[in-house]
Amino acid sequence: MKMTVILTGVACALLSMLPVASGATIHWTPAHHLAPQGQSNRMSAGDLDGDGDIDLSLFTDPGAGLYWNTGTPVEPTWQYGPSPYGGVPPCVQQNGGHGDVDGDGDLDLAVTCWYDDFVRFYWNVGSPASPVWEVDLSVFEGVQTLTSHRCPRLADMDDDGDLDAMICVTTGRIQYVQNVGSPAAPAYEDIGWIEAILPVDGGNPTIALGDLDSDGDLDIIRISYDTEPECFENVGTPSSFAFVANSDMLAGIALPASGYGKGVELMDIDADGDPDMILARGYGENLLFLNEGTTPAAPTSWGVIKAMYR
Repeated sequence: MKMTVILTGVACALLSMLPVASGATIHWTPAHHLAPQGQSNRMSAGDLDGDGDIDLSLFTDPGAGLYWNTGTPVEPTWQYGPSPYGGVPPCVQQNGGHGDVDGDGDLDLAVTCWYDDFVRFYWNVGSPASPVWEVDLSVFEGVQTLTSHRCPRLADMDDDGDLDAMICVTTGRIQYVQNVGSPAAPAYEDIGWIEAILPVDGGNPTIALGDLDSDGDLDIIRISYDTEPECFENVGTPSSFAFVANSDMLAGIALPASGYGKGVELMDIDADGDPDMILARGYGENLLFLNEGTTPAAPTSWGVIKAMYR
């Protein structure tokens, strides 16, 4: 039996208010020769030695290692080890994210483990050139993560000058943890799930955060063992998220059929001001795609209007 659905004026108005992708398209160029090779896993990027270029941490079982960038911000070359994580105990399914939470010029570290239901936080009490880690479980006190595999990321999601957290869990759902304090006195509050980002079919999903469409807020890339990368564009504002799946922003990016995604990170590897993407395929192989710029959306797009007037 054929069913006809008639939308009332109110229903049509409500549908017209739903967020839609801006239409922005990112132009990606494969540059796998610039990616470190030999080790691949869950990843977090950051300048760990204060030399002005990006290093790449790998969170493996049972511990964490580091690809030091011994090249330049534009021409990276990589050396695996020695690890700077001697003060961070290894754990099963360890994952982590970096950020300068206290604004002292070096990178601090948030870590999750398979059997925990909380975030382990480490202050960097060393220097930008020589990290030293000191655990402080009070930083994320009261923030509970409910499933086994987790991917913590630190970033200023609400554009208020301090670092918040986004935590992707086993199902692929993303938990928003807002810093309602300040860099001098961080106070993390669990806001809940990003409702627009639904679960994923693949295992052990990880995420990366970055402003892919240059509109002033952070978008999300998600990948799992069994799925291609997905992009969720924030077509809202930093203070009012509206995430929408936008496959156009990943046009041309795909993993080889024989591989699977173990990790993803966004980082400006060529120092041109926009985020590039590295994907851990597994089997020790990493794939790097350079962001060669954005084709803006139509002028009627709210995302473009924000970009014009931010």
